[in-house]
Amino acid sequence: MDTVMEESRARMPAHAPVSVIVPCFNAAAYLGAALESIVTQDPTPAEIIVVDDGSSDASAGIAQDFGRSVCVIRQANAGIAASRNRGVDASTATLLAFLDADDLWPAGSLARRIAVLATRPDAECVYGAIEQFVTPELDAEARTRLAPIAATMPGRFAGSMLVRRAAFTRVGPFDASLRIGETLDWVARAAEAGLVGVSIPEVVLRRRIHGANTVMRERQRQNDYIRALHASLLRRRARIDGDD
Repeated sequence: MDTVMEESRARMPAHAPVSVIVPCFNAAAYLGAALESIVTQDPTPAEIIVVDDGSSDASAGIAQDFGRSVCVIRQANAGIAASRNRGVDASTATLLAFLDADDLWPAGSLARRIAVLATRPDAECVYGAIEQFVTPELDAEARTRLAPIAATMPGRFAGSMLVRRAAFTRVGPFDASLRIGETLDWVARAAEAGLVGVSIPEVVLRRRIHGANTVMRERQRQNDYIRALHASLLRRRARIDGDD
């Protein structure tokens, strides 16, 4: 165990002051594993909120099978950004974390990120590294086709982030008009707001590649990435013009 984790372990409560938001759309094949990876974290989160975004499969039932450890909110399909925002609005803890319903947190993921915020009062947000993996149930051809270029990489994904609620509120919610690129947009706005972020090299998120990920499912909305980048550029230009 690294030094920063050892120093903060004694201060960690049995239940960490973290709300975990899990947006879910037709993810019955993977949701159980995602939730298991959350409830087995040490310390465990104060609350886990699954926002079922109009699923037509058994996703909601799988979440409900976890009992009182998981709160389930059901809504008409509105997209991943709106689902995360709905979960944040329903949450109560001082720290916010997110995990997509098809991804996993490795053991120690939450503790490592909590440790950074515990020892860095100036830090408002912490990100860890991401390990990508092709889901094992696919055949060899699909696994080869979907194999990620980089298995492990640094990255500012929602699932690798732990953020103080006050900082999240300052930046504002995810842009619900974006079906994809919503995290890119939020990270850009966080940087513009001067959010103090810290990145650690340890893997805190295992990102499952299965061929039906949100980015692939919403392929026709790829221009949302361009919209997010364009909006960021316009905000920067307005800020520069305002300083002149």
